[in-house]
Amino acid sequence: MYRVMLIDDDVPMLKVLQQMIDWEANNLQIAGSTYSSAKALHMFEEVQPDIVITDIGLPQKNGIELADHFIRMKPEVRIVFLTCHEDFHYAQQAVKLQADDYLIKDQLTAEQLEESLGKSMHLLKKRTGLIHRETANYNSQLYRQDLLQRVINGSPSEATLAYAAQIGISWTYPWFMMGLVSIQLSSFDKRFRQTEFPLILYAVYNIAAELSELYEGITPFMEQGNIVILYNYRLNLAQNASLHFHNFLQRLRYQCVHFLKIQPNVIAVTDKMELSSIGSIYQEILHGKYEFYESTNYTITEVSQIRSRWFQNAPQRFLDSYVSELERMLIKQDLDGLRTTLQKIARSAKELSIEPGDVARDLSSILRSIELMFSSLKFGEELFAYLALARSLEDMMELVESKLVQMMGARQTGTGMGSTTNEPKLQVIQQYIDQHLDDNITSIDMARYLYLNPSYFSRYFKRLTGLTFTDYVHQYKMKIATKKLRMSGQNLESLAMGLGYSDRTYFSKVFKKYVGSTPSEYKAKYTARK
Repeated sequence: MYRVMLIDDDVPMLKVLQQMIDWEANNLQIAGSTYSSAKALHMFEEVQPDIVITDIGLPQKNGIELADHFIRMKPEVRIVFLTCHEDFHYAQQAVKLQADDYLIKDQLTAEQLEESLGKSMHLLKKRTGLIHRETANYNSQLYRQDLLQRVINGSPSEATLAYAAQIGISWTYPWFMMGLVSIQLSSFDKRFRQTEFPLILYAVYNIAAELSELYEGITPFMEQGNIVILYNYRLNLAQNASLHFHNFLQRLRYQCVHFLKIQPNVIAVTDKMELSSIGSIYQEILHGKYEFYESTNYTITEVSQIRSRWFQNAPQRFLDSYVSELERMLIKQDLDGLRTTLQKIARSAKELSIEPGDVARDLSSILRSIELMFSSLKFGEELFAYLALARSLEDMMELVESKLVQMMGARQTGTGMGSTTNEPKLQVIQQYIDQHLDDNITSIDMARYLYLNPSYFSRYFKRLTGLTFTDYVHQYKMKIATKKLRMSGQNLESLAMGLGYSDRTYFSKVFKKYVGSTPSEYKAKYTARK
């Protein structure tokens, strides 16, 4: 009998997997399940599973990192990834994670799960297959990350070059160029979920690594949510080094759009740099966002450009005057007026050269004000995270425009963003949730109650509400939790248990995800207002 380990940060999804098939009849045993990547590492050592089914979008260590760790410990282990993204085939061509399968949560059926596990068992019998990678390859990736850290930290050049040579990277020339590739979050948000960001970044890295084999002197690295490209070259009148580097970056952009359907932001430093100076320049670019008011493809031809760039702090209540203007456009359903107002905001920020962090903060403040006015319409918390991370004004404004246009459409149809209609079926579902608040309800439980096929019910519910059933239940329970935190002195353990969360830590994590703060922070903030 093969041992299986399940990992997903959503406890109801673990329950769905456990209920979905007859594991013993399939010659399988669930050896362990956990919602925590930290616990998963310890559990793997204890139970030594043959097959791991893991969500990709886990906090702390994501599923990709866990899979690499598991393979290093047990090279023959089989990996099956779970993803929320319906169009994952776009990413599969580029990610090359070499997993046995990718299962889409919202569309998962018992037949698909059995078929996927059957594939893994077949490969286990042969002890070969797609996921098998030598431990040396895993270590090679770690060595590469260590090399970049040495460069960033300004380690002595001779020692760094010697270390690079030891791990098979030949930096024989005196000069370097550098590229910083990030994901344009407005294009990412249209197609993927926030939890899939590590996966898509990994895909971009794989594209860069594959292309680098065709371009002499180019080495890609993954670092802090970005891809760093270093190009080692010599001055040669017969070859235009800058053109060589730009050709590589252009092909990388094209393949990101073609395979992943996302737009990358690319900053290229084509001034000649010595190895010892790369670290400080990288840090200035990464944290300074010097390209913020430029195009998404920005070239720095002289390092002095970086040091001459400056931003000023936003004046107090910088964007307050635009709040009422945007609200009027939303009420009037005036799309052209909405876009004109957003253009004025962008122009004002650019003319004053406002600090990027201040622009993100003030835009978030505007959106929070709009949320308060239209209480039935809510922005997802991922939007505010994206605004803080965006590296260009263009990206920020596209994120805001997209969400406001979506809100306008939701008001027009009366459905709300993530809200629902009063269909009789939904009233029955809400009633069932109310009756089972202290239980861990899954889509399978709900489908059985409604005498529906679980797969059909998941698709039906997503069309009806715009949410997965799990997200809907969590949101529903968190609304109740916020009300109880305001209205009663109930302790956190009792509140969590009453809403079907047996683990206080997990309850706090879910609360923060859907409310934006921990239960303790929320209660303290509300108490302070009284």
